[in-house]
Amino acid sequence: MLRPSGLLLLSFHIGEEVRHLDEWWGHDVDVDFRFLAPSHIAGLLEEAGFEVTMRMERASYATEVDTRRAYLLARRT
Repeated sequence: MLRPSGLLLLSFHIGEEVRHLDEWWGHDVDVDFRFLAPSHIAGLLEEAGFEVTMRMERASYATEVDTRRAYLLARRT
């Protein structure tokens, strides 16, 4: 449980797709990655009693998968 005024930092890939992997770093896996819309997640946080205090988006670095990333910092009210 997060205390009142506690901070929560979320990071995620931006979009509406689901990417499935059967192999990752040389290992068999069965994993889905769900991409999310920052405005939707911010709305859910606010509905849950958080105040979103910072939003940031960035492009991928050269060594990362080519997707946009979002970061939301929220404070529990």
